[in-house]
Amino acid sequence: MPSGGALARRYRRYGFLNLTATLGAACAAAYFAASYAGGVVEANLRASARETLAVQAEALSGVLDKHRLLAGTLSRRGDVRALFSEPGQQIDRQAAWRIAVQAAGLSSALDVVFFTTDGEPVASGLSLFDDSRLDPSSPLVRAAKFGQLGREAFTFDHGQRAYVFTSGIRGPDTAVVAIVAVFVSLDRLEATWSLSADPIYVVAENGRIFLSNRARWRLRPEPEIIRAGSGALLYETGEGWRAHLDASRFLPLLDWELHVLSGTAPADIARLLWGAITGGLVLLAGLGVQALINRQYVVTLRGRRDRAVSLRLERVVRDRTRALSQSNETLKREVHERRQAEEQLRRTQSELVQTGKLAALGQMSVSLSHEFNQPLAATKSYADNALKYLELGRGKEARDNIRRISELTDRMADISRHLRNFARKPNPTFGNASIAKVIEDAMAVLGARLRETGARVELDMPEGDVRVRGGPVRLQQVFVNLFSNALDAMEGIADPLIEVSVRRRGHRTLVAVHDHGSGIAPEAAASMFDPFFTTKEVGKGMGMGLSISYNIVKDFGGRLTAANHDEGAVFTVELESALEASEAAQ
Repeated sequence: MPSGGALARRYRRYGFLNLTATLGAACAAAYFAASYAGGVVEANLRASARETLAVQAEALSGVLDKHRLLAGTLSRRGDVRALFSEPGQQIDRQAAWRIAVQAAGLSSALDVVFFTTDGEPVASGLSLFDDSRLDPSSPLVRAAKFGQLGREAFTFDHGQRAYVFTSGIRGPDTAVVAIVAVFVSLDRLEATWSLSADPIYVVAENGRIFLSNRARWRLRPEPEIIRAGSGALLYETGEGWRAHLDASRFLPLLDWELHVLSGTAPADIARLLWGAITGGLVLLAGLGVQALINRQYVVTLRGRRDRAVSLRLERVVRDRTRALSQSNETLKREVHERRQAEEQLRRTQSELVQTGKLAALGQMSVSLSHEFNQPLAATKSYADNALKYLELGRGKEARDNIRRISELTDRMADISRHLRNFARKPNPTFGNASIAKVIEDAMAVLGARLRETGARVELDMPEGDVRVRGGPVRLQQVFVNLFSNALDAMEGIADPLIEVSVRRRGHRTLVAVHDHGSGIAPEAAASMFDPFFTTKEVGKGMGMGLSISYNIVKDFGGRLTAANHDEGAVFTVELESALEASEAAQ
């Protein structure tokens, strides 16, 4: 029979083998499941993109085919040829304009324009070519002169795009004496594309994107929006570079290439989901096997103990003369076990002390993060503003922002000094601070957010410099927290207002911060100053601001209270006036 140590080692070996096999199987299963699921979803995305590509290619060809024959039909109409029967005759522009207006209206074309063979406009139905002309060397004019149907993508000076068909108008001697051009608008087609969540675009023969349901892509070279990625192309979408699958078709008559893109996010989600599910199932199976191994180990130990007890009882019955010595040995073992229990208790107490230290360290780290968060955010805002001012050549404003950054750096150095002195015995002596300067600095830290929310701050202060007992940096942190909470409470209000009033009451100074939000909920009134208590949504607050502010004010010999007002909540900071504090010290 193997010893207890050998048995334990054997079952530990079984557990290690099971763990290794489970992890390997879970990784392999997750990989193959993710690959298969991603491949299936990508295949579906490609099939859907090809279907969309076929539909949009037919739609694009249909829109242009509807107007393709209009130019040739107009050039062969008798009344049109009568207007341009002789090369040098006086052209009835009014009659030509009426024909152009009628043709454009009946065909829903963007415009119908008559040109001379030199590209000068004779009549524009919808006045698109009143002040411009066609280049005589352009393919549109050359094709019309040779009796062919001219076709080309066209971009106006003001950025409007159209597809143009041209046809030559022949005189009595069959020579081309004028040109009719039909301008086709593709805005409706682009509007239809805009209903699709996936990008669709057309690349013209010059390599530029002529049509797209992404406005920022239009008329840009295609290489500007594409970047090579791993497994898929990355496209610039305005929200960063995103991977897409590309389905394209070349349209030979137009010399265009139509692209329909499909985002790879569904395939990535399928890979992650199925990989996690498959790996989790394998891990659960491995845990079940491990539970069976552990159960078998317990059963084996119990059987060994039962056999040992039986042998011990047999020995007691067989040899009663050794009962006393066995009892002594038992008492010795119990004493030894008790000593081990006491030693374990002492180790447990030490671990509890260490746990308490770690908890205190965790609270300190949270406070440190909260203390540095506001100055760092303000520094980032001032730095960005300084860069903008330097780009605009506004050196004075840039220097002012840099000066504020320097002040915030000094403030963070003061905060670091306070935290460095955390372990030392607190100094009961405090300086005095100007309450107006403290409020002004707090508003400067939150200046960007005040401007962003459009909030107003109304100050009601007595004449003269009101000074209170306390450190200006830590007091500023208190008012930053109170102003931030006030802005959070008034989120969504059209005209947010924060009222700050300063009053003297005997040897105390009271600073009230009144917001116009929803007020303090009854269930939150009793716990609002507790650490980690917050009524904000997840991710919008740690619940440390009011707790830290409460303790700062308490360290200065003051009080921080809260109450509901007629409209909103009022937080009152009560501090000892600096004059009375100085007299008390003397």
